[in-house]
Amino acid sequence: MSPDEHRSRVLELVDRVINAHDAGAIAEFTSSAAIQATVRSLLEAFPDLHQEIRWIVAEDDRVVAFVEMSGTHEGPWLMVQEPTHRRMQASLMLAFQFGADGMIIDSWLGTNFIAMLAQLGWGVAPIGEPVPDLET
Repeated sequence: MSPDEHRSRVLELVDRVINAHDAGAIAEFTSSAAIQATVRSLLEAFPDLHQEIRWIVAEDDRVVAFVEMSGTHEGPWLMVQEPTHRRMQASLMLAFQFGADGMIIDSWLGTNFIAMLAQLGWGVAPIGEPVPDLET
């Protein structure tokens, strides 16, 4: 597949799997159990998850996208096991490597997890101090 075809696959993945909330469709993009589990857990934790790709670059068998993501925390995610019902917004970098068959064989994620967790009210206050409420 060409870099443009890989780019199109990533755009389709975001539209069909993330924004349409179709976790089952991830199997059409990757056979990696780790990637599939990550996507499923994210969609379960943030059932209204939305991603908007701001820019995307493809070269050879790799695609990198800068993404704005938002959603409401309604299920277990990372260290925050109880739903907080808080909104989260984050910018992230997603990178994918494709195999010859057009399936994703590896992925990388870069984001500020500390800021994301802080928006959910978890883990950024000094010891003994309450976590700041970022909604006020």
